[in-house]
Amino acid sequence: MKGYLLFGILILVSGMSWAQCTTGNPGTNCSGPLNVQPQPGNTGQSAITLVDLALPVPAPAAGQYTLSIASGSLQESDNGNSYHSLVGPPGPQGTQGPRGTAGSTGPQGTPGPAGATGPAGPQGVQGPAGTLAAPPDYSFYHGSGFKAAVGTSEVGGSFDRDQIDMLSATSVRFVITIGISVLPSGSYARAEYSADGTNWYPLSGEVPVTTPSGTYSSGWQGLPTGANGDHMVRIVVFNTATTATQVGLRQLHLQFK
Repeated sequence: MKGYLLFGILILVSGMSWAQCTTGNPGTNCSGPLNVQPQPGNTGQSAITLVDLALPVPAPAAGQYTLSIASGSLQESDNGNSYHSLVGPPGPQGTQGPRGTAGSTGPQGTPGPAGATGPAGPQGVQGPAGTLAAPPDYSFYHGSGFKAAVGTSEVGGSFDRDQIDMLSATSVRFVITIGISVLPSGSYARAEYSADGTNWYPLSGEVPVTTPSGTYSSGWQGLPTGANGDHMVRIVVFNTATTATQVGLRQLHLQFK
């Protein structure tokens, strides 16, 4: 259709280039050939311009080929036929072109507002039991001396006993302070425990009571098997002399960890 348009315009221009024009009724009548001559110094291409007057197009007539403007577009009537556009219908959709390259990364956005505080987590499981008895130090005696009977005797009698929860204890030591008076070689003091107050078992190591004027310890030792529990505790002295003898006991401490 575009080919026909160009061919028609070329024929029109060629004919008009030999034409002569006179005032007609209506319009202007030209007899070909019509010569279209640009003004001197013109820098644009030669052209014929139709001005849209928003008026009805001339009626088609047999033997006439008319160009006019209808509905804002250039239209043509052939030999008395209806006007039609000189622009052909759109061609078919072309195939999609290749994918373009990815653009560069945009700038970093501004940080969003802080989120709401989440709910509190579940309560954690209870931790294991501690490893210390509470308190870790127990005082059993504070005096100026003790008269030890031959063999084993309890310091302070049953009134100096203590009830101690040793369930979480792992180690024990016995610390004593001795004055001037001491017992013969082989004599010692130690702590004992009982679950029933009748049967007594060693709790600490033996601390000799044979050297005067000093503080002495059994050293840290592992808690004896069976001692982990809430038991009664006492301090005893073993005297190797053949008669009751005074020993300068000052302080007796049982310590746990």
